[in-house]
Amino acid sequence: MNILLSKIHARFRQLRSGEVSDNLRAQGVVYRVAWGVESYKLKTIADEFRSLVEDEGSLAELADKLWAEDVRESKMLATRLHPVSLMTLEKAESWASDVRYTEQADQLCMNLLSHLAFARNLVKAWIDGDTLHQYMALHIASRLEIDDSSLRLKACSIVNNTQQPLWLRSMANNIV
Repeated sequence: MNILLSKIHARFRQLRSGEVSDNLRAQGVVYRVAWGVESYKLKTIADEFRSLVEDEGSLAELADKLWAEDVRESKMLATRLHPVSLMTLEKAESWASDVRYTEQADQLCMNLLSHLAFARNLVKAWIDGDTLHQYMALHIASRLEIDDSSLRLKACSIVNNTQQPLWLRSMANNIV
């Protein structure tokens, strides 16, 4: 497992972009390490390493180790590697609680959470949570095209509340 992690880190170094990394830092996105690797390149890395891991359990273990790192690309790659079939409600809630930035939330929702059998339950549980949990709930609802009147009312309330961050209001606008 450590050999795979070392190879993944080497790929990050190979594909790093100082310009992207500097822009992230300037926007207040702070990780222990942010290589600045673009998302589409992380998809290629995920495809490459998914083929090297023999079983879903090992893939989940690799994704867990990546998620635990305070490295932007590791967290984003973890969302692409973790098997949907092995993501539990408890782990989904734990990973969601670790999210600090909308980019992380987008990757987590798009690559993993919206594919879970219990995704609708996450929407219900998180829609009244903190702003990042609301954002993730709205993101999942948008991806699943959930048509629910109480969700639309909550989204309208968010859109009309100028005290809410613009990124949350924009995501809520997808539901309205």
